[in-house]
Amino acid sequence: MTRLRAEGLTLGYDAQPIVRDLDVTVLDGKVTAIVGANACGKSTLLRGLARLLRPRAGTVVLDGRAMAELSTLEVAKVLGLLPQAPVAPDGITVADLVSRGRYPHQGWFRTWTDRDHDAVARALDATDTADLVDRPLRQLSGGQRQRVWVAMALAQDTDLLLLDEPTTFLDINHQVELLRLLRKLNGESGKTIVAVLHDINLASRYCDHIIAMAGGAIVAEGSPAEVITAELIAKVFGLECVVLTDPVAGTPIIVPAG
Repeated sequence: MTRLRAEGLTLGYDAQPIVRDLDVTVLDGKVTAIVGANACGKSTLLRGLARLLRPRAGTVVLDGRAMAELSTLEVAKVLGLLPQAPVAPDGITVADLVSRGRYPHQGWFRTWTDRDHDAVARALDATDTADLVDRPLRQLSGGQRQRVWVAMALAQDTDLLLLDEPTTFLDINHQVELLRLLRKLNGESGKTIVAVLHDINLASRYCDHIIAMAGGAIVAEGSPAEVITAELIAKVFGLECVVLTDPVAGTPIIVPAG
């Protein structure tokens, strides 16, 4: 039994469903990327798995129980989330924001423990944001803010971590650093990670499992070698390409044709 899965999941925002009757299994202890063209439903699916969007039909199951039956605190203790457009209170500092990742693990009186301090320090160090702790979030660049939000999610210290487009606003160096960090967290602690990603080559290099979506449906899933083909890229993105082998990682890499 996997820890997180969905059965017959239908999701939408208005009258028209975006995701229809999906069965999804998140592989335990693996790094999974959800990929696809804009508006294909990948972020909607992630929001449904994170209980940010109520299913119109179907069920999301977490640790053998329907997620709808669990309290917000129960979910937050085992499932961390970085949404696509997080919002912070005006004037909040980096230290305060990252510390909020510890709230699910604290008691009624918000007692701060050595474990909380250690978790925050590790998150700041891992995201290279320790030197920003005293600065207001609004004074940071887009890339710095994104790394701080990732730090907050890491400070939550959950076994399951869902990230919606975590590389947004990051330059290529920090994109690679973040994905290396996720890969390291997975390798050291067995953390299960699911991320919506746009860069197919980075997803192929750093993820174990890829779910490819088009038109609100899953059209392929499996290892990068199984999923990343010229036919799949043409079907999902409408892009003619050649698939080569990454000379460094040995994973598939796409090169646009023409």
